[in-house]
Amino acid sequence: MEKKIINRIQSAINYIEEHIYEKIEIEDIAKMAFMSQSSFYKIFSEVFNTTVKDYIRKRRLSLSAYDLLQSNLSILDIALKYQYHAYESYSRSFKRLFGISPKQYREKNLYTNVFPRVTLNFNNLIGGPKMVNKEMNKELIVKKLNSLSKGYILDIDIDHFQKINDDYGYKIGDKVLVEIPSRIKMVLKKYNLDVEVTRINADEFAVILKDKSKDFVIDLSKEIINAMKSDFIFGDVKLDVTVSIGISDFSVDKEDEEILKSVRKAMILAKENGRNQFMISK
Repeated sequence: MEKKIINRIQSAINYIEEHIYEKIEIEDIAKMAFMSQSSFYKIFSEVFNTTVKDYIRKRRLSLSAYDLLQSNLSILDIALKYQYHAYESYSRSFKRLFGISPKQYREKNLYTNVFPRVTLNFNNLIGGPKMVNKEMNKELIVKKLNSLSKGYILDIDIDHFQKINDDYGYKIGDKVLVEIPSRIKMVLKKYNLDVEVTRINADEFAVILKDKSKDFVIDLSKEIINAMKSDFIFGDVKLDVTVSIGISDFSVDKEDEEILKSVRKAMILAKENGRNQFMISK
């Protein structure tokens, strides 16, 4: 797959984001990518492991979840905003992805942008799954780090996530992606922490903590790991899911890229040590 093809797919993603509140025709997206519809469908699916229609659906539902908690719009108005023509069709689609109804989600009040906008980066010419990096929320993380003087950042990675997708399908993988940050948020709530859980990669989530001690962050990381011990149950599917956590401190005298590399390196070391544990960068 050539770099120019990846750039064309990125143009298609940009088009989707610019028209996310409007009716979107696949033919128009393919034209933006300078491809036939059949070629566009095929290449998009290879890059994202899902169809373009499913990508649009998950983006709209993720944005609608934000509106459920951060706006006073009725559920019907939110449904119409995201191109659902009836409350019932929106509610069914929302429940299939998030496991609960829009009304229950609003009452639960634990939001994470599980399916954020994706930026594609061309990594190498070798091919395979690492040829294209699907970057998420990097600018948001950098902005947050720059707004704080010091603290810790956690990189929480789902262990063996690709195997979950391979063994049970991407629909179950999506449900895991929804459940993981929900459990993390419950731990944060227990510690009276009003901080975001931010998806930063295919199977990674970041948590940024201001002015906390090393001991506090260690205790919190242990709690997050323990929160995954109860089975993940989705209908007839029961999964044992674990996470590995990288931890790095940050301060005003450290460069953004240095911090992000440090915390990811710590996460990788945690996985290399056996997964289901945490590691603090040195």
